Parts: sequence; C-alpha cells; structure tokens
Amino acid sequence: MDVEKQAFEQGYAEGERIGKQMGEAMVESICRRYEKSLGDLAASHKQMAQTMEEQTVHLALEISRKIVQRELTVDLDLVATLAAVTLKRLASHQSIALRVSRTDFERVRTAIAAVNPAVAVKDDPMLERGDFLIETAQTHLDGRLSTQIDTIGRALLDE
Repeated sequence: MDVEKQAFEQGYAEGERIGKQMGEAMVESICRRYEKSLGDLAASHKQMAQTMEEQTVHLALEISRKIVQRELTVDLDLVATLAAVTLKRLASHQSIALRVSRTDFERVRTAIAAVNPAVAVKDDPMLERGDFLIETAQTHLDGRLSTQIDTIGRALLDE
C-alpha cells in the first residue's frame, strides 16, 4: 500500500506541476496579448489625436478664410490698405508692379497712386478679391489669401 500511496502522491504532484506550468503559460500568453492590446490602443489613441489635431487646424484655417473673405466684402479698402503697407516696406525697390483682382483694381489703383505713383497697378483676372502680387526687380511677394493661409497651415502642422 505504501507503493500505491507513493505512486498516487507522485502522480498527483506531477499532475499538479504540469497543471501549474500550463496555467503559468496561459497567464503569460494572456499577459502578452494584454500588453500588445495596450500598445495597439496607445498607438490608435496617438493616431486619433494627431488626426483630430490636423482636422482642427484645417477647420480653423477654413473658418479664418471665411472670416477674411467676409471682411473683404465688408471693407472694400482692406486690400488697398494691405498692399499700401507692403509697398511702404518696399519703397527702396525699383520697377514695382502690383497685380490685383479686377474687382479691386480701381479702388487699389486710386489708393496706391496716393502712396507711390511710380507703382504700376495692373488687374489680373487670375486673382480673387483681396488677393495681390507684388513684383519688383529684387523680389516677388505673394499676397494671395490662399497662399497666406496655406503658409500658416504648414507652420501649424509642421510641414
């Protein structure tokens, strides 16, 4: 009977050891899957946050564009003022040409003639209300609303 009891206890201990090993292997496998899931969740969260940030910047830029376009329809002298301020900074330049939209042409031409009559103001059918381009012998300045907002967007999005 001692041999039977000893065999039973030995078998029982062996079964317990194998069961414990299997349990530990299962727990280890579950822990690895859990850690992988947490990593995947963190990566998804980071991607979602980045996407939301980009979408928020794009939305803010579009709202800004609409506000500026609205201001341009309310304050018809705004583009002339912006162009005049820019031209004052270029006073030392030669052969200055200012291109504006057909909509803004007359108003801008009149305003600029008072500031610097040497500036050649030209209407450009490719430009929209509020846009202007300045070309001199030394430089080229893009005052188009879309360019300015795109530049701000690239800076905000670190592009």
